[in-house]
Amino acid sequence: MPPSAVKTYQDLVCYEWAKAIARSAGMKDNFPFIMNRMKKLKCGELHMSDIVREDRIMAVEGRKECAYCAGEQDLSWDHLIPTSKGGPNTISNHVPACRGCNSSKGDRDVPEWYRSRRDAQIPRLVRGKYLKLMYETWRDRGLLELPLSAEERDRWSGLRVE
Repeated sequence: MPPSAVKTYQDLVCYEWAKAIARSAGMKDNFPFIMNRMKKLKCGELHMSDIVREDRIMAVEGRKECAYCAGEQDLSWDHLIPTSKGGPNTISNHVPACRGCNSSKGDRDVPEWYRSRRDAQIPRLVRGKYLKLMYETWRDRGLLELPLSAEERDRWSGLRVE
C-alpha cells in the first residue's frame, strides 16, 4: 500500500515513478531516497521521462517480443488502458503482446490484470508507459490534486515490479 504521504492522484504517480528511479539506482528499498525523489518530482525539480521516449525505445529496439512475458510468437498490439475503459487509441497506449497475454488481459487495465496474476511482475516498460498515461489522463480530467480514492490506493498496493 502506498504510504500515508500519498494523498492525491499526483502523489501516487510521483511515488510510483520515484520507486522506479530507486530501482534503477539500485536503491529499491531505500524509503528516504524514494520519498526524496517523490518530493522532487511533485515540485518539478525532477521530471518523468517523456512518454515519447518509451515509444522511441520500442520503435528503435523493434520490440519483437511481448511486453508482458517476452514471448515472441503471435504478436499484436494491446491497449494498456482498454479503449472500453476510456484508453486512447494511440501508440502511447499500445505495447506488443502475444496472443496468450492479450487474451488473458482482455479489457482489464495493467494493475487489475497483474493483480490476478499473483506470480507475475510488471515489466519496467509496461509500468512506465502506464504511469505516464495515467498522469496524462488524470491531468486532463483535472484530478491530479484531488484526494486519492481508497479504490485507486488499493489497486496499487502489493503489485510486484521487475
